[in-house]
Amino acid sequence: MNKGKINYKSSGVNIDEGQKFIEDIKSLTKKRDLKNTLINIGGFSGYVKPPKKYKDPVFALACDGVGTKITLALKQKNLSSIGIDLVAMCVNDLVVSGATPLTFLDYYGVSKLNRNKGKEIIRGILKGCDQAGCELIGGETAEMPNHYTKDNFDLVGFAMGINERKNIIDGSKVRKNNVILALPSSGFHSNGYSLINKIINSKKTDRKLQKKLLTPTKIYVKEVLELTKKLKINGMAHITGGGLEENLSRINSSYTMIIDRDKCKLKGIFLEIMKLGNIARNEMYKVFNCGIGFCLILDRKDVEKAKKINSKLFEIGYVSKTEKKFIFKN
Repeated sequence: MNKGKINYKSSGVNIDEGQKFIEDIKSLTKKRDLKNTLINIGGFSGYVKPPKKYKDPVFALACDGVGTKITLALKQKNLSSIGIDLVAMCVNDLVVSGATPLTFLDYYGVSKLNRNKGKEIIRGILKGCDQAGCELIGGETAEMPNHYTKDNFDLVGFAMGINERKNIIDGSKVRKNNVILALPSSGFHSNGYSLINKIINSKKTDRKLQKKLLTPTKIYVKEVLELTKKLKINGMAHITGGGLEENLSRINSSYTMIIDRDKCKLKGIFLEIMKLGNIARNEMYKVFNCGIGFCLILDRKDVEKAKKINSKLFEIGYVSKTEKKFIFKN
């Protein structure tokens, strides 16, 4: 009787699999202590209960994705850390203003839903949430066979954080002669992978290198918040696409960020990729974080105290006042 008729499943969307995937996510999250969440995953929206300790709370929101690092993860058949990358890209942006991450949501758009792959991604997201101290409260899974290419997918994250209004760090307190300190990255993080993929596809590379390129993005939340609680931080930057120049220039356009290139030399995997792809040094600094994942600007008198709080911090430059927004020395 239904011969010749079409339905949603025949067009490539399996509602039943989608519902089963929601149950998979519920199963992965049911034992978690969701102290700030009022409604469990699976509803139409998530509700958040602000912690009572805030007197004048303001909320910070951030949205980001993983980009074409997904392409490499699919090639390596390893999706275990891509969820960590997703959380990192969002919460690292939140903490730039001094906000404490509270909640996270994800968008997972696929050509065809594979529940095992989906669960691997969600497990990574939950690991990232643990590292950032926030909670996964919901998301969206969209199966679009005529939109995404075969086996491909996209990931987008949404994070919400909280801060006292008086504690917002917006770069307005940055002054001439402030010092720029850096925290090391764990690798390429989640930026510049269109260029990396092009190199991998055109050059002979071993699986060991490709595995290193999937190292998850470092989550800076806990160590940065420790510094903001103990010191006056004047400005911060999450070093993503555009490298040091583009991201440091966003902090306060009235001042010049002067970076000593000798203090952030290319090494390790960055040097390896530069040589493999025959990439110009200036292009490397323009595209990648080049070993520096996060920067903080503070008064000179607080530098040694900051280094005692976090021994990974190292000085890379200072703030000046010129017609330019950014200068590379050496």
